Amino acid sequence: MYPGWNNINVVNFITYNKKTYYLENLIETPTHKSFCMIKIRALTVHLGCKYVKVMNNFFLIIINGLSFCKIDEERNISKNNVITYTEEFMKIIILFIVPTAKLMKDAMDALGSIHYKPWANIKKKKNNNHYIMSPLLERIGDILDKLNERTLSRDDIYTYIWAFHTIYSFSNSIIEDIQYDTDSYCEFVSYNQNYLWHEWILEYNTIIKQDEKLVFLNFLTRKFKDYIKTVIIENYFQLGFKFDSFTEETFLPKSGEQYIQELEFKVTDEYSQRYYK
Repeated sequence: MYPGWNNINVVNFITYNKKTYYLENLIETPTHKSFCMIKIRALTVHLGCKYVKVMNNFFLIIINGLSFCKIDEERNISKNNVITYTEEFMKIIILFIVPTAKLMKDAMDALGSIHYKPWANIKKKKNNNHYIMSPLLERIGDILDKLNERTLSRDDIYTYIWAFHTIYSFSNSIIEDIQYDTDSYCEFVSYNQNYLWHEWILEYNTIIKQDEKLVFLNFLTRKFKDYIKTVIIENYFQLGFKFDSFTEETFLPKSGEQYIQELEFKVTDEYSQRYYK
């Protein structure tokens, strides 16, 4: 009954337990009660494929942005450049990407909780297939621990160089993990993985040509903020997930609960104000 489920158009189909599932069939075809648990699993995998695809976009932009800054750094090596680039990308990851990954993981767990054996409650064993893609979303938060291993000091430029390369290395690692975790389950619609980066660069160059002075990192931060707000609306609230601003937990509406569009945007603004100032 929520419109967002008809807009998960980045996945052709998913494969789970050697069977293929198309989203439109899962949504539109009436399901006998004996197959309800299978449908929940398949929908959860579809949702996971969609979420990690979004994260793939995020980290590819991080990688491209850091590479862009490396080129600029080679042209104009300065202590201020290294500090500015590092701090801005840390802000993007800490304030934008990590909270969004947590929200997506919680949504997967909420959907999976309908199953009589929720993945979140199954202890993971080596080489088993339980808890697909949700752990990957959780691992994104590990970058906070990595960045906390050293204290940044503007008097020691090498602490910033270390943080810069830590972000770059971690981002590449997440991209590899996404590829590994999705290969067996997700059949994505073919597309240019760097399309979002190319769109943003084109927009930035257009602005610069109009003689508007806009620092690239400020532009990038603004684009991340706007894009993530759209992602949360389309891939969280419009899928029917609710966010409790007091407990910061994700939950599903009760059966028959009315869909209220205005409340969705109100909570989105509250969530954005909390994390994305």
